[in-house]
Amino acid sequence: MILRSVISIDSPVGRLLSRLLILEALMLLVPLGVCVALGERDWTAFAVAVAVSGIAGAGGGILFRGSSSRLTRRDAFLLISLVWVCFSAVSMIPFMMSGARLSAGGAFFESVSGFTTTGATVLDDVESMGHGVLLWRAMTQWLGGLGIVLFLIALLPSLNGSGGLMMFNAEITGMTHDKLHPRIKQTAMSLWLVYTALTLVLIVLLLCGGMSFFDSVCQAFATLSTGGFSTRNASIASWHSPYIATVIGLFMMLGGMNFALLYHACRGNVRAVFKNEVFRVYVAVIAVCVLVNGAFAMLHGETAGEPGATAVASFFHVTSAITSTGFSYSDYALWGALPMLLTVILMITGACAGSTTGAVKIDRVIAACRNMTREITHTVYPSHVKKVKVTGKLIDDQLMLRVVGFIGLYLLIFAIGFMVMAAYSYGTFDSIFASASCLGNNGLGCGATASGFGSLPEPVKWVFSLQMLVGRLEIFPVLALFLPSFWTKR
Repeated sequence: MILRSVISIDSPVGRLLSRLLILEALMLLVPLGVCVALGERDWTAFAVAVAVSGIAGAGGGILFRGSSSRLTRRDAFLLISLVWVCFSAVSMIPFMMSGARLSAGGAFFESVSGFTTTGATVLDDVESMGHGVLLWRAMTQWLGGLGIVLFLIALLPSLNGSGGLMMFNAEITGMTHDKLHPRIKQTAMSLWLVYTALTLVLIVLLLCGGMSFFDSVCQAFATLSTGGFSTRNASIASWHSPYIATVIGLFMMLGGMNFALLYHACRGNVRAVFKNEVFRVYVAVIAVCVLVNGAFAMLHGETAGEPGATAVASFFHVTSAITSTGFSYSDYALWGALPMLLTVILMITGACAGSTTGAVKIDRVIAACRNMTREITHTVYPSHVKKVKVTGKLIDDQLMLRVVGFIGLYLLIFAIGFMVMAAYSYGTFDSIFASASCLGNNGLGCGATASGFGSLPEPVKWVFSLQMLVGRLEIFPVLALFLPSFWTKR
């Protein structure tokens, strides 16, 4: 059914997918140019990837040039899933043919980790990689941050109607989706403008902190996208700079915010940010966790007895965990059992909907908690009527069922992931931590994955790759493809 929908001459999916593959080919020219300019041998790997993506895109453009422009909801869901898989498949080529020499499973894992902004890596020595490979890793995260399809919506006038809106709703994270403008193209362009502006500001601030231009660009791309791929083996700890850690921590927080709120703030409506209930809960959770982790770090951490350094380390780690960025600045494993447990909870909870982060999202957690309170109240007082609201918006029963179903499926997929890893004789907590990290698009490691995911067996890498994809697309658009009714109803 899936293949028939794609290869059908009348299918808009094939035409749009072809355009996106051409876009990826153009993106790949950037690291190719860097390799050529610096005399790195990896240029051949990127040249092959450009050729594969370009030929596939151009061939598809010719084959589907007469296809229908009408995009159904089914087409939108199918396109969203195929784009992420196809982009990751093409991106495997540089990782397999360059100096990285990764296996198929490892290359797919690294590619998916990039586009889904997970940041988990299978590379043992990042610093030995060429500039082209490092830049490509950062670029995949930056593009995947707001969404590959959202970028296409901003570029193509033909997606300014209901088709673009369906694709927007299928890719943007969260329970509900707010349009900033009447036209979906304007909304996409506004979001990308804010995203790009913040990235440029961060590059400048990192340059002021002593980073090189190349490192600043790569770290900024990975920070705003809440991705976490670094150009150094020790991640942000490599610079030994509280200034850099603080700046990146603050911008990770911004990446964890709803970008619609950031857009309003950039236009001068700062009150809209502080009036937003989800944002206030987001800040409160960070503050509480920073205090708790900081207390344990003062006793057991690398900076024990140094309040200033400990505060920076605690703030950085908490924001890295809750925003699913996965950057490292300190050895948080030394802090004790409670901080590690809080880290897992933060990785599962996540930040705000409409951001570049992964995981369940605070919006859903608030809604689920209020629904639980309502059900308890209803048990005691059956005639009592109580509505669930989040940020002043009514959550109707149908949407609440979707929220509860999402959380249930999320926890089920999370359990499957850690059981698969545990089946290979890895420790229980290591397996739980790794599964939460991949499904939540986080990238942090612990125990067996503390120094990377490269040592995991190939089957586990494939399972975690699927987890990353399902987590980034928020489960329903992917699982819907496996329902027979999805293919029989228009």
